[in-house]
Amino acid sequence: MLRQRIELGWHVIALTLLSGAFIPLWRQETLGDTIATSGDPIQQVVLLFSYSGLVLLWWYRQQAVSVALRGWLIWVIIGWAILSVLWSQAPALTIRRSATLLLATLYGLLLAIRYPPATVLRLIGSAMAIIVVSSLIAIGLGAPGAIMGHPHPGAWQGIMYHKNALGRICVLALIVFGVLMYQTTMPWRIGWGVLIASCVGLIVGSQSVTAAVILFIIILAWMVLIPFSMASRREKFQMTMISLGIAAPIGYLLWSYSEDIAQLLNRDLTLTGRLLLWQALLPIGWKQALTGYGFGAFWTDPSRMMDVDIALMRLRFWWALQAHNGYIDVWLELGIVGVCIVFALLTFIVQYGILYTQTNQANNKYFMHFLFLLAVFLITYNLAEAVLLETNLGKAIFWIIPSWSYFVTQKNKRVER
Repeated sequence: MLRQRIELGWHVIALTLLSGAFIPLWRQETLGDTIATSGDPIQQVVLLFSYSGLVLLWWYRQQAVSVALRGWLIWVIIGWAILSVLWSQAPALTIRRSATLLLATLYGLLLAIRYPPATVLRLIGSAMAIIVVSSLIAIGLGAPGAIMGHPHPGAWQGIMYHKNALGRICVLALIVFGVLMYQTTMPWRIGWGVLIASCVGLIVGSQSVTAAVILFIIILAWMVLIPFSMASRREKFQMTMISLGIAAPIGYLLWSYSEDIAQLLNRDLTLTGRLLLWQALLPIGWKQALTGYGFGAFWTDPSRMMDVDIALMRLRFWWALQAHNGYIDVWLELGIVGVCIVFALLTFIVQYGILYTQTNQANNKYFMHFLFLLAVFLITYNLAEAVLLETNLGKAIFWIIPSWSYFVTQKNKRVER
């Protein structure tokens, strides 16, 4: 019993750290930069600690191998990332990034074979609760770094390293808290409800427009999901057609009044320089359209770039450490092949999640809800920021959770047979 509690406690700590809490902010406040530097020793130590529990896979190796073989698609992604070292502009960096991608995937596998989905959701919820509560305390006490200065004066970042990081993690936390609130009973529902309200407050205080827009989309998706999950097949078809009929004119209006909407959100039509960045990246991407420039190798030091066009682009957009679009980032690093594999993985998660949860069991239904909202979050958020295949200390959680979800669908698919 004590060993199980220690193991669960380790998971909560590991998930908290892998979400980007505490350490990157401490690094930023004490040493003047974040922990995103490639080959950073502090990041490596924290990652090794966070993944130290993977030794447990040895005791569950038979089940791990069985589930891993059924989840073959995710190993195709990792294999392609490792293979990209052959044409990478920074082979050593590609190897390190591939290693962390492998560790994050194995962690998702461990969670899938070790616990039922409801338990893992509670573990993730506990880690998210630590981040939310600690951020509120840090902001309330005026702790150093909890509120940003220039260039985002007054924006909350709590115990995260940036306001966008706080907004991003709060949107994910809100999804987890929402599912847990429906899955549990009183008085736990009150606690999860308070945490949901806290997430909304932190998103507003972070001044992250991307997080606010994604939050709005998640709320709409949740409102559609509940009646959709209880409808018959015919009713689902009718609801889908009605939704498409409503979405088309709304999309036209958004496009027509895009300038007014941008002003309302205190943004310009270039999306804070993103459109200009994307325009500069597209011709560079087409030069290596099929294979990309190597996993993790595109956003390296401009002085080390072998391609002059990339070096000039990096110097022009000195502020960009990513494409601010997950799909473009994957395309630049792993080419069209990588993008197709990632899309296939997201499709598998939703498809098999729905197939598995077509029973009347409540826990299965809640897990399906989580898969649906997770897919909406990943698909939409990566339109403005890059979190696909990212496994550094601030974004690893956004690969661990999809990996775990995918392995769960494969594991339970086998159980149904």
